[in-house]
Amino acid sequence: MEIREDVMSPKERLKAFGEKLPMDRIVCVPMVASSAAHLIGRTIKEFQLDPEVLAYSLIEAYRRYKYDSLGVCTSCSVLAEAMGAVLNYPEDDVASCDDPILRNKTDINKIKIATEEDGKLWVLYRAAELCLKEVGHEITPSISISGPFTTAATLRGVEVFAKDLYTDPEFCHTLLRMATESAKNHIKAIIKTGASIGAICDPIASGSLISPKTFEKFAFPYIKELVDFLHELGSTAGLHICGKSGKILKLMVETGTDLISIDDVELEAVKQAANGKAVIVGNISTTDEMLFGPVERIRESCIKALEVMKDYEGGFILATSCDLSPKTPWEYVNAMMEVARSHGAYDFKRS
Repeated sequence: MEIREDVMSPKERLKAFGEKLPMDRIVCVPMVASSAAHLIGRTIKEFQLDPEVLAYSLIEAYRRYKYDSLGVCTSCSVLAEAMGAVLNYPEDDVASCDDPILRNKTDINKIKIATEEDGKLWVLYRAAELCLKEVGHEITPSISISGPFTTAATLRGVEVFAKDLYTDPEFCHTLLRMATESAKNHIKAIIKTGASIGAICDPIASGSLISPKTFEKFAFPYIKELVDFLHELGSTAGLHICGKSGKILKLMVETGTDLISIDDVELEAVKQAANGKAVIVGNISTTDEMLFGPVERIRESCIKALEVMKDYEGGFILATSCDLSPKTPWEYVNAMMEVARSHGAYDFKRS
């Protein structure tokens, strides 16, 4: 296996990818997040609360492996926190909302439409600015958006929110509207930092958790509204939904998103559903492959994905199916990048 040296920077490569110009290799994104903290001897709690730890952890990981996306993200609950939720921050794990703020519907006055001043959103903005200062000449950091369905479910509690969808849909739409407006404020603040917008991440809207009909009624309209909002601001839009999304693929495409990031679904099915209308991002498993390996299995999965997607006209980005677990061995990240630099390399010479 001949592993070639990169000729282009991620910024140059992504620009060429977007314009369908020649590249040195395929765009490759192992979704590194909180695990990067350990590279500089810090905890995941520090990664989520200290913008310098967040930034310099991600910068260290990027400099070691030179992948193509520097995602400044902490958890999918960060927008719910800005709206009023209280998160639990374990010393070395991702924050979670263990006690939903909206245990009673009458508690709705305890939450608000978030602005850039609320919660710990400022940590993301400051970290993105530090990343731009340090490595912005090579790669543009991005900040992802918590999807409205996930934010609303976090505020109410997932199981209770699921029941509300049937017993009080009007209340659910009220929460979803507040979550959507909060996301819009977050988007405008991200753009001001100079960072790019990452994907709209709506993991609780997964086909593993809700039916296609529920997705169409309660998740789709608000995701589409955010996609349209991003396009109005001149930004591309990406959409990531965890789990089994096979039955909602057509709806994901119909949001108008530019990129579809997938988890537990066959690439052939995504090709057919997208039909060249969106870039496909994925979908090397963060558990079966990237957590447990071994290296040979990761290489085989990456090579198989490249083979399946080589004729897809919409464009393909080799990526993991979600954020990497903090327990993922770094040699597995390197294995994925080696495939991008060998089987995913193209004949390219800088003019």
